[in-house]
Amino acid sequence: MKKYLNIVSFNIPFPASYGGVIDVFYKLKALHECGVKIILHTFEYGRAHTDELDKYCEEVYYYQRRTGFNSQMTKLPYIVNSRRTKKLLVNLLKNDYPILFEGLHTCCYLDHPKLQDRLKMVRAHNIEHLYYKGLSRNSDALLKKLYMFIESQRLKIFEKKLKYADYILPLSSTEAGYFHHKYGDEKTILVPLFHPNEQVEISKEYKSYVLYHGDLSTAENIRTAHFLMDKIIRKDERIPWIIAGLNPDESIYKAASKYKNLEIKPNLSNQEIKKLIGEAAINILFTNQTSGVKLKLINSLYTGHYCLANKKMLDGSGLEHLCIAVPDKPSKILESIKEYLYKDFPESEVKERKQILSKMYDNHKNAKKIIDLLP
Repeated sequence: MKKYLNIVSFNIPFPASYGGVIDVFYKLKALHECGVKIILHTFEYGRAHTDELDKYCEEVYYYQRRTGFNSQMTKLPYIVNSRRTKKLLVNLLKNDYPILFEGLHTCCYLDHPKLQDRLKMVRAHNIEHLYYKGLSRNSDALLKKLYMFIESQRLKIFEKKLKYADYILPLSSTEAGYFHHKYGDEKTILVPLFHPNEQVEISKEYKSYVLYHGDLSTAENIRTAHFLMDKIIRKDERIPWIIAGLNPDESIYKAASKYKNLEIKPNLSNQEIKKLIGEAAINILFTNQTSGVKLKLINSLYTGHYCLANKKMLDGSGLEHLCIAVPDKPSKILESIKEYLYKDFPESEVKERKQILSKMYDNHKNAKKIIDLLP
């Protein structure tokens, strides 16, 4: 018997070029490959319509996101209110299939009386109010800091609507523990992050440089880039570094100009980033903010050599044994870099990665966790 599923996405999930949409795209691709018929509802802002989604979906509905000042004037979180449109409700009512809401962003109609008899699932990409509280803490701009704090308070209140979901699907064990405690064990199902990797592919050849990569326009990653430059990269100019990622903040270029051993590589394609990860002797995985499982961690373990990661990066991933854990202390990080920069990567590590990643992060296995919840 064929199974059908409505998926409501917060943004057009192709191209799959950043964390949230990557999870959405490879989830719907895996569900399609497992035989699920998908009706996709997606909000749009800053991304073009694409025929690529037609390969995996029976139908695709697009909705304009209402950004701007007017969408701020509400008790609802801005990320929710800006995605509130009756057209979505009308189209969801065209069938009686289950609904998967991607993030609190899309949950405006989660508690709507006309959907009360539908099976409803919510993909929890983060504990959103804690994520926004962290963004507020990491922001240097006063107005942005204030906005993020207000949004975190709105999200904390709005999150109570999750009681109307039949299932909550967090992507890390840390978040699963939070939702278990608040909404019950039966309602909370851990479904790890979906990603573009099909198998562990680690080359025996590598180049002796350290790579840090990420979206270099976000406050969290800007802060990390400056931490690495100010506290570690400048300490030993014999060690080559590459910092790569989307839209590097101007402050990163300015600071990097002081270091001969550092190269900034902006706006690379997915294939170019994958090549950099695979050729680096060390991938440094560092964050100041605990917020779900980072895609950069998964990608680095599938294709990279030594992965040095701090506790906040590993939190909830179940991948601690596959990385070299480093403290937040710069001198200790530098010690580890020097220890592993010229060290061959053992085959035993490759085998362990294959065993653990295939067990926890296989897209088809995790798609079947969702399929098992469908009537």
